[in-house]
Amino acid sequence: MSRSSIKVTAAVLIAEVLSMIEITMIYAAMRVLVEDFGSPGAISWAITGFLLVSAISAVLFGRLGDMFNRKRLLLWVIVISIVGSLISGFSSTITGVVVGRCVQGVAGGIFPLCIGVLRENIDIRKLPIFIGFLSGVMSVTGGVGLYLGGMIIDHLSWHWIFFTTASIGVIAWIVVYIAIPDNAGKDPEPGTNYLGGLLFAPSVAFLLIAFTKVRDWGFASPSVVTLLMLSMVLAVLWVRSELKAEKPLLNVRLLLDREILLVVLATGFFGLSWMQFGQTWSLFLQQSVDTGAGLGLSASAAGLVMQPQSLMSLIAGPVAGWFLIRYGTRASILLGSFGLGAAWVAAILKNDAVWFILLLMIVMGFTSSFLVTVKVSIMARAAPAHQTGEAIGMLTLVRSIFNSIGALVVFFLLSSTTVTGPDGRGQFPSAAAYDITMSYIAVGTLLIGVVYLVFHRSSRRVASLESSRSESAT
Repeated sequence: MSRSSIKVTAAVLIAEVLSMIEITMIYAAMRVLVEDFGSPGAISWAITGFLLVSAISAVLFGRLGDMFNRKRLLLWVIVISIVGSLISGFSSTITGVVVGRCVQGVAGGIFPLCIGVLRENIDIRKLPIFIGFLSGVMSVTGGVGLYLGGMIIDHLSWHWIFFTTASIGVIAWIVVYIAIPDNAGKDPEPGTNYLGGLLFAPSVAFLLIAFTKVRDWGFASPSVVTLLMLSMVLAVLWVRSELKAEKPLLNVRLLLDREILLVVLATGFFGLSWMQFGQTWSLFLQQSVDTGAGLGLSASAAGLVMQPQSLMSLIAGPVAGWFLIRYGTRASILLGSFGLGAAWVAAILKNDAVWFILLLMIVMGFTSSFLVTVKVSIMARAAPAHQTGEAIGMLTLVRSIFNSIGALVVFFLLSSTTVTGPDGRGQFPSAAAYDITMSYIAVGTLLIGVVYLVFHRSSRRVASLESSRSESAT
């Protein structure tokens, strides 16, 4: 590994640490924010607003990075996220906190920009290993963010959550400025269909708001129906506009490439199924054994039991990159998909012992991180070099949309049959509800492998295709 590769990798790692810290640290402050402002519904927008802006920013900034100078755009994104942190940190009202969090959401553009920077500066044949390191650090940082946020809340005020993210942002900006080469920027392409971005952003925003708030408003509520209709109309107009454009801003024709389409499908199944890991296990581990399901652990003990899941990503990410290079796309996807699906099947068969669940956390952590690294690496290699950021942003958006849908599905599955808590208060999922939910997640993860078994090209043709792409990129 060359010195320049190490510097670039360190820079994208610290930038992505900023992105993940901003996502997770706010969760530790939710109780205190409710106590200070007294409106759980309003405070939920501090998370919802961030995720909405983040999903849209991933696609738009990924594409803009492809069109212009990725390093400079990454620096601007970090600056904007710092401004958002300071707005929230200095605010004394929930409105100010929510506005700051929405501005912070621009950090969603960091990941596709970082992948684009790696594609620019790393040998494409070794790219999966570097992406593996990045994916591993991302997963671990999520857990660290929750812990660090809790420490800040215990010893300081919630304002310091945002001052901390702003400080990390300053460090990230300096490292990115020093370590990443300032590759020549590109001139704007004349005739680019910027209308595509104007139609795309509100379409996605309306869709995600509808899915996020459907629990509170109901499926048949006028608000949800209106948002979904507006989203569909704008989506149709957006796709039509981009297909007609000679130089689309967001090129939907990328989906005509089988490799890219399969990764997008895999990401959709992943969002529907595996992304519901936290919702399912956190409740199960803390639910009283007297209900016939659960282990009755405290919140902190449940968090410790789930911790191996994120720690395994430090190993799984680089291993996945090596495995993909050595054994190819289909074998890598099958290992991750079937391994993860088997772990969920095992969870259905036995979930009454902490030691066994710890083993499951290790297996689930390894296979899920393995699968994430493989999917991102395939997309980074399959997309044309000048559209890397756009393609990675597309994956992030697909994951966000299907994660929202999957969260609703799991919520209703867990609510399908309930039992009363031991003190007569609260309704909790029954053992049968957990079995149905875990079966749903297992099927979703296994379908990823099935899709690649049925539709993926032979390994020889894929190798030839990837070789030609590598040559064209150089």
